[in-house]
Amino acid sequence: MSSPPTLERLARKSLLKNEALANASLKQMPKAFFPPLFIDAFKGNQTNIIRALVAAWPFPCLPVGALMKTPNLKTLKAVLWGLDLVINKKDQPGSCKLQVLDLRDAQHNFWNFWVGMEDGVCSPDVIGETRPVVYSRRRGGNQVVTVWMNLSLKTRHLSKCLKYFYLWAKLRKQVVQVICPKLEFGVTPLYNPLMLLQVFEPSSIEEFKVSAPWNLRTLVKIAPGLNQMKNLQKILLNGISVPFEWFGKCKVVHQCITEIISQIPELKKIQHLKLNDVCFLNERLDQVLRCMESPLETLSITRCLLSNADMSYLSQCPSIHMLKHLDLSGVTFLNLDNLLLRSLLERLTATLQILILKDCMIMDFQISALLPALSQCTQLIEVNFLKNFLSVASIRKLLQHTAKLTLLTRELYPAPDEVYDEFGDVHPDRFNQHCSELMETLRAIRQPKEVCFVSKRCLDCRDFSVYNMETTLCSCWQ
Repeated sequence: MSSPPTLERLARKSLLKNEALANASLKQMPKAFFPPLFIDAFKGNQTNIIRALVAAWPFPCLPVGALMKTPNLKTLKAVLWGLDLVINKKDQPGSCKLQVLDLRDAQHNFWNFWVGMEDGVCSPDVIGETRPVVYSRRRGGNQVVTVWMNLSLKTRHLSKCLKYFYLWAKLRKQVVQVICPKLEFGVTPLYNPLMLLQVFEPSSIEEFKVSAPWNLRTLVKIAPGLNQMKNLQKILLNGISVPFEWFGKCKVVHQCITEIISQIPELKKIQHLKLNDVCFLNERLDQVLRCMESPLETLSITRCLLSNADMSYLSQCPSIHMLKHLDLSGVTFLNLDNLLLRSLLERLTATLQILILKDCMIMDFQISALLPALSQCTQLIEVNFLKNFLSVASIRKLLQHTAKLTLLTRELYPAPDEVYDEFGDVHPDRFNQHCSELMETLRAIRQPKEVCFVSKRCLDCRDFSVYNMETTLCSCWQ
């Protein structure tokens, strides 16, 4: 049997049924009563009570985003109307406590504390977590209310909720500052993305992601805003291409790329840079990296065309000396100077923890040049050499040069060339034999933790052949 409701729960239920009584009771209501009542009103979509609770909120921060699993325009309007009442009281000292509205969709200990609590005592630690962090407490002589939110934009048009918030915030720029640590575009917007920076504090953006393919025309629209993101620490660009109608228009493409790169000198605090399938890096990598003052921790340049000049600069770049994560997957090294990648690794022997050289068309003669530097990267915990073209002898040498890499916990290697027949298909017996021998070679050197040898994709079942500690084979062999 469920326990009977407490007096506090009965009181909350009574207030939710009588909005007039609830509004009249707020001034005398204990602070501990506000969070449970707000949760109940929020679940019941009781907008009038929500608005009144926001206006009378007795804590410095209201983390309402943790309750918004699905955006609801009616609820958002109620919260913002309540915040308007707070703003109107800001010229009356001591009239209200609320300084920060947190719209970020994340778990928050403030709410976790109140779920199921009946004693009405709020821990000082929990109250402390709601204390605001603001960039500017005053703007134009007005005391500012701060709104926190992260944006992950996955529709071509602004949603109704975001459109309403944008217009609301734009009209209140003198009294509201909007902090947006994470800004992500999951599609190509049909609006000008630069418009968002009219209401968001550009210097508050720490993470900027374009996770869906864009073209240069779209990226250049937001480029003028990049130099305002002075605290940006993470950038991800995924699939930046030349518009089809610009092919052959070299001058237009060059002007566009120049405009984008010209904004980079202001991005001095970047620590994590991920560029996947970006069309403007070839012969320009030095322009992208030269002005970065903070040491990079992550550098991911994947599926990009790089020249010897690019690799030469990368191996000498001042900002990479503390690099922990290097991913050059899909960068073809077949026609590049073998010693450039070796020089790059020599710079990173004391710091590099993750090395991914997947699908780089690395062959036997190239891996040999790489091994002396690789063997000195003693901080490595993960390596990935999949989808390269290496013989049994070369892979054995590679494994032998990992004797000092005792921190390795994950190792991914290509199945050797000898496992394929004359048609390029995996021969099961050869695969099992060669991979077994390589595994024994590795075990004789050190005790591996997670190791896989992976073949090319099977043409019949579209699966990979994998040899690991448990000897998992291609599904069509079973």
